Amino acid sequence: MPTAGQIKCYIAQAVDSATSLFEQLVFLGSLRDSYTGQYLREGWGRVASADEIHSVLRDFHRAMFLSVLRLPLLELSKQLRYHFQALGQPERQTAFFWLEVEPFRDLIPQGCSALFRELFISQIRTALEVLCDAPDWVELAGPVTSPDPQLGPSPLLRWLN
Repeated sequence: MPTAGQIKCYIAQAVDSATSLFEQLVFLGSLRDSYTGQYLREGWGRVASADEIHSVLRDFHRAMFLSVLRLPLLELSKQLRYHFQALGQPERQTAFFWLEVEPFRDLIPQGCSALFRELFISQIRTALEVLCDAPDWVELAGPVTSPDPQLGPSPLLRWLN
């Protein structure tokens, strides 16, 4: 059976394959069952127990949530734009839908403080409003900042130690 460090490295590689911090957060949020709060990735059951996988994914989710929380508004708006483009969805229509339905609430990790929860919701809502109200803002045309290229262990691993 792999060690905890090997499990973290294995999951970090999967998370690092996403192209932006927001995409990584979406990926991690998608691995949590909305009814039970348990994280599970079927293919990973071969490398560790469900409890080990849950624990590592929960920690990664928390770390990624904090990373997205630190993004400047402009960068968050760009990353949302990129996410909508990657989904093949019309940006303005999707942004309005997200403002109404608030699916981004599912990206908040369990046990998050009320302050961070409200800050995240406020930042996402503001970034979505930028996409709705100023879609042609010249500053939004720049590239999305990607996570640093990984030459060694994932920076996510620093959060877990």
